[in-house]
Amino acid sequence: MKRILFSIVFLFVIGLVAIAATLWQQPRQQCIVDGTDIVPITRVEISEQDGTSKLFCSVCCARVWLDAHSDVAGELAAGQAGLTVVDEVSGLPVDGSLAYWIRSSQFSRRENKCQLHVFKEKRDASRHLRNHQGQEMVGYLAGLGKKLPWAANFSAMDLAGVEHQLHEYRGKVVFLRFWSSANPFTRTDLSNLQQAYDRFKERGFTVVAVNVEQDAETVRIFLAKLDITFPVLLDPKGRIADRYRVTGYPTGFLIDRSGIVQSSSVGEVSADLMEPLLYPLW
Repeated sequence: MKRILFSIVFLFVIGLVAIAATLWQQPRQQCIVDGTDIVPITRVEISEQDGTSKLFCSVCCARVWLDAHSDVAGELAAGQAGLTVVDEVSGLPVDGSLAYWIRSSQFSRRENKCQLHVFKEKRDASRHLRNHQGQEMVGYLAGLGKKLPWAANFSAMDLAGVEHQLHEYRGKVVFLRFWSSANPFTRTDLSNLQQAYDRFKERGFTVVAVNVEQDAETVRIFLAKLDITFPVLLDPKGRIADRYRVTGYPTGFLIDRSGIVQSSSVGEVSADLMEPLLYPLW
């Protein structure tokens, strides 16, 4: 029995040595700009029109190379060449045209002090913006990348004549609700939103309800039968709704702490339905 066990262990060790030797013999991938070893999480690859590829250790090195090769940058912008980057959260490759680009106070590649970060999901890009004094850098490489959907700021009066601006709620998770009392489901919808507000307000959640194209007295009479404690604003000419391209009521936009629209919906939303949408944004 001991001999069998010894043989198994011996063969296992020999296998590990063989694998290590194979990996050791494989050529290292190095950045063509500064010779730095390429690691998977910050790897950038440019596939040129002629079928050749260039590898870079970071987005910053890729930018340096593209600045000196305007012909390839033009191919990328025209969709004739490919750019593959790596989402730093999941570690998965992403088409550069589908990525969000963020510059922040944190290094993505400390060896060359690169502060450019790549994200596949807007939620992750937004969180990095907020946590690390970030700045959106859409188009950083040959004009490629997706623009974050920032919530358009606006100012509107509440029923007491106090002016509110959407930017005042930056730092909170906001459910921006456009509504009209002409919709027969509005009473239920606002009551559901009040329940969601009561449940999650201690975690930094608020509802901002914008009434569209109704006068203040009509809104006041309608709300008198409800116990609404979140802000209710007036959009008597529908200009704010037009800015958000609202076509029906109720319509809602879920805005994260950075001020980026994470999702939109048409129809009523209960507190239970709201919870899984809010969870990733805390």
